[in-house]
Amino acid sequence: MNDHDTPEIRCSLRNLSRVTEWYPESSVACAHVLAYFQHVAMTEDKQSQFTVVSPEYWQKRWEERKIGWHKTNVDSLLEKHVDKLINGRNNIRIFFPFCGKALDMKCLWEMGHVIVGVEVARTALEEFFEENSIKYTVSDLPDGAGSLFTSEDNRIHLYCCDLFSFKSDFGGPMNGVWDRGALVAINKEDRPRYVEILSSLLAPDFCYLVETFEFDETKHSGPPFFVSDKDLNDLYGGKFTLTKLDRQDAFEEQHKAWGIDSFFEKLHLITPKK
Repeated sequence: MNDHDTPEIRCSLRNLSRVTEWYPESSVACAHVLAYFQHVAMTEDKQSQFTVVSPEYWQKRWEERKIGWHKTNVDSLLEKHVDKLINGRNNIRIFFPFCGKALDMKCLWEMGHVIVGVEVARTALEEFFEENSIKYTVSDLPDGAGSLFTSEDNRIHLYCCDLFSFKSDFGGPMNGVWDRGALVAINKEDRPRYVEILSSLLAPDFCYLVETFEFDETKHSGPPFFVSDKDLNDLYGGKFTLTKLDRQDAFEEQHKAWGIDSFFEKLHLITPKK
């Protein structure tokens, strides 16, 4: 029960309905009041249909091995458009928010780039290094913020901490960002704060690829969450240039359990405004 759904409120709404019957001249004012409360109820019902996620939520998912988003291959949209991310540059720093143990990191590392990732689940980072036979060390972050996993060659830096606690001085300016599963995995109300944090990490020459999903959000409460083109423009369009690169059908058997009958992956490129 929310603040707008109490016995007193429901009683008041019933009384307002009676007033409009008994005193027709007051019906206009009462109608406005009724419309307000109906709007509030509809808005809150829509918001409550989505799963609320937190660092603890994701840690539990890893502990229970419910990691259906993890791919055993490099993301196909990244492979197809990696040139847009690299943009002819060498040895660039590429940021992976909510990195998990994505093989995309290994791919770009093998191309000679520096990888900086953030992930709240320690298990994911341990598995990334161990499954790919990459030697690493672990150190503590200042003020107990988390841990830092560093490859022996010092070109992979994976931070085990809450993304919303990540500081720009941890990883330095990022020349590139590959966001495959971060924006679509955070609560809708957290998106502006997420964009603010990501914006603070960007180098002047950055190229930022973001992958989003298109499906019927009334049938699946998430995560992942539906992000529309308008959502992206509202979040990034004011500061950056947003270019739509691709849209591909990615419907799989697992999506049937979500109650949906279509699922598309979309890719956008975000660059500095000229």
